[in-house]
This record gives sequence, structure tokens and C-alpha cells, in this order.
Amino acid sequence: MTFERIADDLRQQIREEKLRPGQLLPTQSQLMQEYKASSLTVQKAIRLLRNEGWVIARQGRGTFVTRSADFEEAFENVASDLQQQIYTGTLAPGAKLPAREVLADHYSVPLNVVTNAIALLAGNFLLRYTGEVPGEDVYVRDWDDHGFATQLIHGRLVRKIRDGSLSRGSTVTVNEVVDTIGGDAEAADQALTFLALEGRVKKVHRTSGSRQESAYVIVGGEFGTELPVTVEPVDEESDTPAREFPSTAGLAELAYKLERALEQIDELQERVDRLERGQPSGAEAG
Repeated sequence: MTFERIADDLRQQIREEKLRPGQLLPTQSQLMQEYKASSLTVQKAIRLLRNEGWVIARQGRGTFVTRSADFEEAFENVASDLQQQIYTGTLAPGAKLPAREVLADHYSVPLNVVTNAIALLAGNFLLRYTGEVPGEDVYVRDWDDHGFATQLIHGRLVRKIRDGSLSRGSTVTVNEVVDTIGGDAEAADQALTFLALEGRVKKVHRTSGSRQESAYVIVGGEFGTELPVTVEPVDEESDTPAREFPSTAGLAELAYKLERALEQIDELQERVDRLERGQPSGAEAG
């Protein structure tokens, strides 16, 4: 039998619930014997079913009929692994991602799981399509993409805080972040602003020589590593246009407003401290 006919027969068994969700598929040897087919033919049939989402492979355990929970787990695993490869530099800025079919084989997941994971990372400014269409070639964004630079710096700083490279109580400045991680001062400043909003760092003012400069004290925190961007999964079979993501300009404006708000909070805190010490503020002294 051809691999298409074997896949058709297994699909029908799943539809009729002769093979139920979560049930282990017969082994490759059993399928070869049942269908009088070669090892390669059976492998191609299983790969086809996996790419279509009928079954899912679990390393060391075998291939199972898919349950709805399997898609969520597979999606999270693929998106998380690709994201960490970008943060660690395994997938360098500007690098081209392997084809979706290659990624689906690598992670043993359906194609639409890979498509949705890529869409999430594109919405979070980590990946880009050559023509902004999910089916085309996909690349890691470059440092000159401001949204990507902000997200990458943010993610790498989170990793440093979590692994202890940036210990609690230590301080960093915008220029130090640029020197050690990369990007430009504006992207580094926005990444630190997001970290302040998440409660990982606190902005302070310190004296350096004869001038004052802003710095950020590491205070820790256990929040997610993603920027606050909501992305809806993409239905591979749907003709619905892809959702438009927030523009880089909009992100920059938001970060600017948030930073100004943080500065105002700092000023109010200073006034409260003065009042508690019985010292009038500058305006009240006048």
C-alpha cells in the first residue's frame, strides 16, 4: 500500500474512534506487518498524519492520537524553544529560520503549531516575514529594528537576572547595557523601563564624578519574559487577514509615556520623604 492509503485508513480509524484520543498508535513494525508495507512507507504515512495534526510523537514513548491539550503543549514548547534560541544567540539577529516543514519534523508537531508559534514571535518583534505573510520565509529581526532590539535586550536582561549574572542589589546603566548586550541607548532605556514596570529593577539617581546619572537597581521578580503584546493564533486554513501588530513607533511612544510616569512617581516619593522628615519641597520652600 502507498503511504497515502495507509494514512487514509488510519484517519478513518481515528474518525470512527477505533483509535481514540490519547491512544498509542501501533508501532512501526506492527503497521509494516498489517499493511504489508516498507519501513519508509509507514514512516511517510505517520509523518503525513503528524503534519495534519492527527497524531503527535513523544520522544521515547511512541506516537499517540492527538488530544486538544497536545496542541497547547506543543505550541508552548515550540514558541519557548525558538524564543530562547534567539535570546541566547543560537538564532542570531538576521538569521533565516529553517522551513516550517523542517521545524515540524524537528519538534514532531503539526505544521499549524509551527505557524502559530512563528506568528506569536513575529508579534513580539522577534521574527519577521519577508512579505509579512506567514507562509513565506521567516527571519530573526535585525538590531536596527527598534522593537526587536528592545525585546532582545529585555529578554537577555531577564536571563541575567534569573541566572544571577545580575545579582539582587547590583546596578546597571543604559550605557552599560549597550556595551554588554548590544543595541542602542534608546532600546536599552525602553527595555529597562519595562523591567521597572515588571518590578525587576528600580530606577535611581546616582552621582558619577561631578554629574548625576540614572541607574537601575536589580530587585528581582518572577514575571514572564515577553513584552505585553497580545497575539491571536493563526488558523492555517483560514483566509482571514493576519492581525496587525502594534507598530514600533507606538511601542516607543508608550515606553516614553511610561518612563515619564515613573519619573513623576519618583518625584512624588521624594516629596513624601521630605514631608516625613519635616523638610519642605523646593516649591513649598519658595
